[in-house]
Amino acid sequence: MKYGENEFTLQLRNRISETEQQLRDVTIKLEQIYTPLFKEQNLDLYIEFEVTNSDLFEPGYESAIIIFINDDTEGDMFSFYNVIVWKCTRTFLGIRTSKKIFGSKIMGGLVDQPIRDIKFELETHLKDFLELPD
Repeated sequence: MKYGENEFTLQLRNRISETEQQLRDVTIKLEQIYTPLFKEQNLDLYIEFEVTNSDLFEPGYESAIIIFINDDTEGDMFSFYNVIVWKCTRTFLGIRTSKKIFGSKIMGGLVDQPIRDIKFELETHLKDFLELPD
C-alpha cells in the first residue's frame, strides 16, 4: 500500500514496526529449517532481514527480506530473491530524487500481503529450488 507523507502517523509507524518484527521472526525460522537442507546439497543459504536506514519515515529507508543461494564449493550465486517490506522515497514529478526540492513529496510503500502469504511465498521459493514436495 502506498502512503503519502501526510499519512505518516504513529499508528502507521507501529504497524510497519510490527510487520517488520513478524517478518524478521519468519526469516530466522526459515533459516533454521532450510540451512541444513541446503548444506546437504553443498549450497549456502542466506536469509536476511535487511534495513538500510534508522528512521522509517526518512527517504532512503528500506526494509526487505533477502534470500540468496550460493554454491558452497565454487561460490557462484544461483538464486537471489527479495521481498520489500517498507520503502520510503522522495519524488519530484514522479521521479525519485535524493535532494529536497521544493514541491517534492515523500512517499512510502508497505507490503500489502498478509504475513502468512509472504511466509508461504518464501517457503515455496526455497522448496522449488530444492525441489521438495509441499
